[in-house]
Amino acid sequence: MISPRIRELADSIQPLFSDQAAQDLNQFWASIPTAPGSLGRLEDFAKHVAMVRGETLPSLARQGLYVFAAEHAIAVPALGTDGAAATRRDTSFFLRGLTPASYSARAWGIERLLIDVGLSGDSEQGSYVYRVCEGALDFTVGAALTEDQLNSALELGASLAEDAARRFDCVAVAQLGSGSTIAASAVLGTLTGRPALEITSLDDITSQDAIPERRNAVQQGIARHQLDAISPLAALRCFGGADLAAMTGFLLGAANSHLPVFADGFCGAVASLVARSVAPDCLDAVLFPGCSGDSAWSVALETLAVTPLLQLEVTESAGFHAVLALHLVSEVLDNARLLAAEIPAPSEEQPPSA
Repeated sequence: MISPRIRELADSIQPLFSDQAAQDLNQFWASIPTAPGSLGRLEDFAKHVAMVRGETLPSLARQGLYVFAAEHAIAVPALGTDGAAATRRDTSFFLRGLTPASYSARAWGIERLLIDVGLSGDSEQGSYVYRVCEGALDFTVGAALTEDQLNSALELGASLAEDAARRFDCVAVAQLGSGSTIAASAVLGTLTGRPALEITSLDDITSQDAIPERRNAVQQGIARHQLDAISPLAALRCFGGADLAAMTGFLLGAANSHLPVFADGFCGAVASLVARSVAPDCLDAVLFPGCSGDSAWSVALETLAVTPLLQLEVTESAGFHAVLALHLVSEVLDNARLLAAEIPAPSEEQPPSA
């Protein structure tokens, strides 16, 4: 059962867009000395951010990247993942600035926050530790999370979003942890009813020989929990993990706080689907930065009825698409601000009398 706090949060989320605001924003952009639509989807995303912030040309000087890290018992070499050891390696690299997303974020002044919501063992130096569990359980054996763990992760994400709204103008959320894409695939399959062949993410696969085993595990999990995963949040509990649940809560909290958030990766898209089921208007605050050529990712975005900003066929995760998009949109808004400053002020001279 959804916690009272999350239910209250969901009920408080209102639409962030209005026809009048969109009309005013379009008129303003039409006055800037550039060819209409010359900036393509970058202009669309800049307007989207402005609508969420409730400003014509919001400053994005304060930017943050929240990466939610957790372990998944479903992550085993037989399914094309390297397990907990890979998660530990990746978190260490991220904190040291050795991943593409982390390196670029540091170079562009985007504050990096690695949120440990479900790792096990000693915490990584430099991470923010808010563990709701020490790894999600194997969903082919039982439910990945308990109901208390699910609600704790949702509430944690919402609290972090409320704090982020005070600290940042715009943020990105991403996930780090081996096996999370397998869990997200099972959630997506439950929500869409599509077969494992179409909804099993393979971007992080380490062995082509493991593809049939991964798809089989996803299908097996969906079949096992078909009587329990009767709602999107129930599916999230059945398949996990704490990282996906915390991302879902963050998206809800961001919408309530009018904080634009770039939802990175396949896991970000699936978390957005779950968040939409809880509060449909929350997606007004969410932007989708990119997509690889992965068919499962495409299914998630098609179900959301959104088109991402970047389609570079990049499979790098942990916030890479979001950091690129956040930087580009910020640059567009800065450029528009400079152009707007060049628009002559209306003359105050009165026309001569007849």
